[in-house]
Amino acid sequence: MLGAAKVWFRRSQWVVRGIPQVSLCAVLAVSACGGGGGGSNVEDIIFPLTVPTDILVADIDGDGRADVMTLALYSRTSSEREGRLSVYRQSASGTFSAPDLYVVGTYPWHFALADIDGDGTVDLTVTDPDAHSVWLVRQDPGTRGRFLAAQKIASGVYPYGAAVGDFNDDGAPDVAISDGPTASARIVMLYQDPAQRGQFMAPVDLPMPGTVSDVVAGDLNGDGRTDLAAWVYTSGSGTSAPVGALAVTLQQPSGTFGAVTMLGSLTGLNVARLAIADYEGDGANDLLAYFTPYSSDYRATLGVARQSALPGTFTNVVATPLNGVSGLDDAVFADLNGDSRPDTAVAGFFPVGSPSQVHARVNLFTQSGGGAFAPTTVHDMPSSVSRIAAGDINGDGHPDLVTMASDQCLVMLQSATAPGTFADPKPLR
Repeated sequence: MLGAAKVWFRRSQWVVRGIPQVSLCAVLAVSACGGGGGGSNVEDIIFPLTVPTDILVADIDGDGRADVMTLALYSRTSSEREGRLSVYRQSASGTFSAPDLYVVGTYPWHFALADIDGDGTVDLTVTDPDAHSVWLVRQDPGTRGRFLAAQKIASGVYPYGAAVGDFNDDGAPDVAISDGPTASARIVMLYQDPAQRGQFMAPVDLPMPGTVSDVVAGDLNGDGRTDLAAWVYTSGSGTSAPVGALAVTLQQPSGTFGAVTMLGSLTGLNVARLAIADYEGDGANDLLAYFTPYSSDYRATLGVARQSALPGTFTNVVATPLNGVSGLDDAVFADLNGDSRPDTAVAGFFPVGSPSQVHARVNLFTQSGGGAFAPTTVHDMPSSVSRIAAGDINGDGHPDLVTMASDQCLVMLQSATAPGTFADPKPLR
């Protein structure tokens, strides 16, 4: 387990007008064996520093093997910051190369994967709320698995999330950006220029009934068109608990979007992950969310809004509070027990004891029916993991788990013969 005499950090947020804001870092625990250490300069202790922000598992070079990509803030000092994209390519089963490193903005938050420029290779769209920008990181068409320098495709926004999909039914993927604490309650739409693939036209505002924190894309009514779902804050400030709701808008045959439907409301929660997946296995997509608490008065929560019998309509969110669970920084939705339905893995680190030591865990939850989840197993981790993703690392058809700490990635392989059980965490490389 993690020892003492270290300083631990998590990707942190503070809330204003119901929107989580980026801060450089938060010190979770400073522990010095036997006391002492008084009078130290904080900068002498914490810099240089890496704060993980996102992780993704996908085959980026087309060789049939899953690769791993991570985003992080790297700070040399409190004023010298850069965003880092690390790409770990799987060269043989279970063998990963040293990461290729790319600089992307200053504080990258989330990324999405799609072939933006139509060259047959997937590209990355990266949000950067610190720089008020969205970046496009194209894959080098001449060298699969390598990326070109980041290109800014949007500015003047406060983007926590971005979704990629064909939002005007012209066959080319576009970008929908969740614009955070600005004067306008909106999703910013970047449509590709039909005359020049990979180039975008002037931004178009999609009005929303509140401030948007995150957005995801998928077919929500079975008509083959890409729709949008978002987490929208309708009230709240830095001194009062935020109130928010899932919001759905469906793409129309004209390539525009219809009226926004709000699915109930929740208080005191900030969205950390949104996903579109078929919870019930009935062939209709549902909305899944993981929420972190605004304060100690609230609890981290898993939420599901199930699609109703009428396509494109949804129930209010069924909430599963994670009472008594430790390690709550991030979550991923994937089939974790072989029943072809999405389950949840929640990961994070937390202080224990006095003087504080830091422990880390991956907590697994499977479906318990009706939109709810139930806990199954808890896995202690050997490093301070705070990001988690899922993907089939070893090609056996079962999603595995990959976690990210500031200094390494760890893999937990799901058993092919006993789905729902996972091997002990091992370094990615």
